[in-house]
Amino acid sequence: MKRSSEQILTEWLVINCQMGDVVAMQKLLKIWYPKLLRYAFRQIGEQQKSEDAVQNALEIMTSKLSKLKDSAAFPKWIYQILHYKCADIIRQNQRQKNIVNSYQKFVESENEYRLNSKNEDGLCFDGMVRNLPNEIYQLVHLYYLEGLSVVEIQQVLDIPLGTVKSRLYHARNLIRHNLTGD
Repeated sequence: MKRSSEQILTEWLVINCQMGDVVAMQKLLKIWYPKLLRYAFRQIGEQQKSEDAVQNALEIMTSKLSKLKDSAAFPKWIYQILHYKCADIIRQNQRQKNIVNSYQKFVESENEYRLNSKNEDGLCFDGMVRNLPNEIYQLVHLYYLEGLSVVEIQQVLDIPLGTVKSRLYHARNLIRHNLTGD
């Protein structure tokens, strides 16, 4: 099989890199970085993540190049490393997309539940607490929706226990006012 001048140069650079030649490493990276980036971009489809995959592959290459026994096997070896790094990033992207989709579905279902959950008088919870001041809404949310005790709320908000109790009392009165219109 006839080898091209680039293949011969790559083999020579790999051998020199294995002997610790820093200039040879720079030349090897100059030749191979664009090729690897092009391959990664075709696999991943995003420039930044493709660059990350190439960077990860090159880190492995620099640390394990001395163990490569056949310098002619370098192209196959580096593409194999890059292939696995691209696969890792694609899996990570898929997991992130699944998490985001799950979260969005949860938020949508939670919003739907809150909009549709009405008390016996036909008023939804959000409607009852919508006009409460923020500091009071925090207490109502933590006490009624999250089920925290008064002591736990005091610890979360770092306010005196008496303040928590009085604000909850005030919140109940405001909600009662919103319900009855008094």
